[in-house]
Amino acid sequence: MNLKNDYLSLTGDTEDLQILHHDENFAELALIFPNVNSIWIPKKMETNLRKHVSEELLKAIDPDIDVAVEKCLLVASNLASTHYTDDRWKHLNSKILHEQTKNKDNTFVYPRIIEALLAGTSTGAMIEVDGRYVKGGHSRKYRLPDSYFKPGLTDYIIKDNGIIQNRNKIYYRLFNEALENTICYNLVKLYPRIELPTSKEFLEIGKQLVKNKYTTKKGKILTMRNKHDNSYWADADNRRFVEDHIKIFEYLTNRGFMIPVAGDHKSGGRVVDSFTLMPAWIRNEITIDGKKLVECDYRALHPNLAMYLYQGKHEYLTHEKIAELAGIDEKLVKIEHLSFFNKNWHGMTASPLFNYYSKNEANMLSRLYHDKKTNGHKITSQKMFKLEVVIMTDVIKYLNSIGIYVLYVYDALLCEEKDKTVVMETMNRIILEHGVKTCVKDTSAKNEVECAIMDSVAGDADDTNEAEAVAMETKTKRITIDEFFKRFRIKYGSYLTESSLDTCYDVLSEYNFIDEVPEKYKTQCVVETCIDGGFGKMNLFK
Repeated sequence: MNLKNDYLSLTGDTEDLQILHHDENFAELALIFPNVNSIWIPKKMETNLRKHVSEELLKAIDPDIDVAVEKCLLVASNLASTHYTDDRWKHLNSKILHEQTKNKDNTFVYPRIIEALLAGTSTGAMIEVDGRYVKGGHSRKYRLPDSYFKPGLTDYIIKDNGIIQNRNKIYYRLFNEALENTICYNLVKLYPRIELPTSKEFLEIGKQLVKNKYTTKKGKILTMRNKHDNSYWADADNRRFVEDHIKIFEYLTNRGFMIPVAGDHKSGGRVVDSFTLMPAWIRNEITIDGKKLVECDYRALHPNLAMYLYQGKHEYLTHEKIAELAGIDEKLVKIEHLSFFNKNWHGMTASPLFNYYSKNEANMLSRLYHDKKTNGHKITSQKMFKLEVVIMTDVIKYLNSIGIYVLYVYDALLCEEKDKTVVMETMNRIILEHGVKTCVKDTSAKNEVECAIMDSVAGDADDTNEAEAVAMETKTKRITIDEFFKRFRIKYGSYLTESSLDTCYDVLSEYNFIDEVPEKYKTQCVVETCIDGGFGKMNLFK
């Protein structure tokens, strides 16, 4: 199975543009930027259209040759993103091509545009079409021939008012849809605050990462290209190149940030934008007010989603735990989990992970097998994505309600350092509310909890308790009793005795908000702790 075609392979890293090309329902529209007049086109294509393409073919598109040329360039621009993927073929949906190129009378002109581009000039076609198209299946796939691919891209400014109006309509429709989607709206609110380094600065950062032997989430080695082509390396497929990544960054940001777009049922509504498609090491350099963002992501989310969806018996699975029990390298476990549950049954049985799951989760695998057999093998990932999006939507909705906006990368959120505690606690609380047993990475580490207990929840000099401090930081002046106890359980739950916490809750439940609790009660609210068998006490508010 080709990993690059699978939605489960979306990692917020270098290959995500490739995967987007296979969602024919919104691949072209998703790559819409605020500067609608600007498109990337193959170099020399405009000149060749004007000088060497049959005038008869162009006038069949539009009586005005200039408009006909621009519509040809517009269709070809849909293939610009293939410069940043391994696979140069891309699905182009006929309905979207019509929306991009239609006249005021709604005439279908895109077939004539395709005809002109295929006819090309005396030296060859300007685009190529995959002859394996089957009617009723996926949309046709197209690519740029070498003669137009190798020279690279150039920026072109559209001049025809009709084309610009069409693109404005698409832009504002997508923008309106983004405002109606919780995740997309959150991103739109955050974009104005984002600061990015320059390409020159990224080059220096990339050089240092190469020296540090950086690898991508899929194990690809970051490498300086230094003007060499891929043939210079015997293992070029196992490498990703700094200069190529910087070009992707420029493509995704030079005309403004993409409108965030939610996918259809096949991707469970996952949202794609400039930052999910950006190489991870570049995204890691994003700052707000001069400070880098911190990442909060769930431990082994997809294995734990599978446990929930197919009634597995294990909880809080981790890649490390599975690697240890299965005797497999941890990196291989992480990479295999990107696609394991989305494979057909034969592909699953061939995976190094299959023995672990068949030995430890036989009943879960049986239920998963029957689901794939009945509904197709991709049903598993579709259910996972849908649940993942529901969870992340609820997390973001709550964070937005208290004034926190975050960068979204599928099952991870990037936030400001000052908001990290609240973001992590919210992610932990909400995923448990949905019945999925996992947590944000490193939040349950014993040393963190012990340090937190020693420092106390209220470590500030003015003795402000954590809940009140968080509330003030996020411009929310009051926090409810229920919310305070939810956060407290998430942060210290495994180190407390429930009975002592329940007693404190009973005492305080007559109040609605923390700031209503008298000081005498705050000093009396003590809970019991148990760390490594040693019992102790801590004040709920100090």
